Amino acid sequence: MLYGRRPRQLVVVWGIAIVLAALVFWLEFSAPAVHDLVVPIYWIIGMAAVFLTWRWLRSRSKKDRRNGDRRRASRRDEKDSTSS
Repeated sequence: MLYGRRPRQLVVVWGIAIVLAALVFWLEFSAPAVHDLVVPIYWIIGMAAVFLTWRWLRSRSKKDRRNGDRRRASRRDEKDSTSS
């Protein structure tokens, strides 16, 4: 499923998400009155992590349209006609 990719970016994204959620939890534990204010922050952190994971998986899928070279190989070796 990873197609030979390194999951470092995913580890960073989810690590930061967990650290942010822990900080929000610490804030909520320290001041229980802010519970209703910080609940949406959990959702924002989670959705951002899911979105970045989806982008990581999508941009490197086997169906990636950029698997070949976009430049035409036949044009690379040709000399510029104006430089003769």
